[in-house]
Amino acid sequence: MNIKSTFRGAFSKSSRSEAEMKLTTTQVALLEAIKASLFGTEPNYSADTDWDEVIKEAKAQTVLGIISPVIPVKDVSVEMGKATYMRILFEQDKLVKLLDANDIPCVILKGSAAAQYYPKPYLRAMGDIDVLVTRAKFEKAVEVLESNGYIYDHNKDENGHMLAYERNIVYKKNGIIIELHHHFSSEGFDMDDILEQSIDKREYRELDGYKIPVLPDIENGLVLLGHINQHMRGCDLGLRQIIDWEIFIHKVMDRDLWENTFIPIARSTGLDELALNTTAMCIEYCGLPNDLNMVIQSKKSLAEYLDIIFETGNFGIKAYNSSKKKNDKRIMYTAYNIKSFGFFRYFQNDGLRKWSLCKKYPFLIHFAWIYGIVRTVIKGISSNINIKSIKKEVKNGNDRLSLNKNIGVKSKNT
Repeated sequence: MNIKSTFRGAFSKSSRSEAEMKLTTTQVALLEAIKASLFGTEPNYSADTDWDEVIKEAKAQTVLGIISPVIPVKDVSVEMGKATYMRILFEQDKLVKLLDANDIPCVILKGSAAAQYYPKPYLRAMGDIDVLVTRAKFEKAVEVLESNGYIYDHNKDENGHMLAYERNIVYKKNGIIIELHHHFSSEGFDMDDILEQSIDKREYRELDGYKIPVLPDIENGLVLLGHINQHMRGCDLGLRQIIDWEIFIHKVMDRDLWENTFIPIARSTGLDELALNTTAMCIEYCGLPNDLNMVIQSKKSLAEYLDIIFETGNFGIKAYNSSKKKNDKRIMYTAYNIKSFGFFRYFQNDGLRKWSLCKKYPFLIHFAWIYGIVRTVIKGISSNINIKSIKKEVKNGNDRLSLNKNIGVKSKNT
């Protein structure tokens, strides 16, 4: 396979100027620390690095634990993160044993399934447990959890079934959130048959004294890639997901496995270009050794990709630290989705998600798009959003869609 010929994003024109792509001292220090922690390089920190700002950025990207061994300052949240990691492993072990005892095959997604590749897994921040079961055993898994002290939280309809547009049902137990997945794929890609078949081929990896059921490496990599696609499509991707990907590539891939096994499977899901561009961005900026011998001629789209990640923060946290930023993101995301899915489809889906009467009176489903439009207009008026902000964020939404197309993010099944 000719990697260079399929590497569309690296050769695409960028809408941002070189000046806008220039990394700040804080961003450089964070990337240097990531390289040093994961790959053992000697960090080259600027003398005027503001370490309070580096810690602030690392927290926004949920990567402070990863860089903590190689930066000259300490933060108490790192030790708290380690404690959370052990608590999650403990609760996860009980959950896995419960499902196993009830003949329900399962695998862990993301979380500890990603942490297994890290030099020090406990430094990879975790917030919840994602567990995937076979679709045939999903309803049984729901019954088992609910009869064993797992408290239902959300994602069911009024009849007690998983909402049609969701992928999981969410529970809580002992302060830990558990997402019980019926399937993993979201709008834009479909890998569920591949993952379903791989549950029976699951492998148990040991992590700090616990045996974790995970997908085989190739399929696990597809999940990490799909996670990136999901959050780029949702405009809320952070560095943690990128680091999950690059450490997976570093630990698992050689050139033969990459070209002859992983890329063909990724292509079958529509995510091969995203795999190529994300890997190239990791090589260019995040310290990933170029063991795959990838050729990178143009860096503009890759720089724009990284710039978006720094702008967003993990789960879009940077967009929520002020009411103005929150409103701006809402406009941008709406413009992005209208352009991506079409006017009617976007507002119809929005209405179906937000209009509770649709569940009670099914005939209202046909008018959900009207509700979606009215709801959006009312929100805009109540938030005092002005025309200038709308124009700016509509442009940003269009730019984001253009970038996503360039790097291979899939927004709808085609």
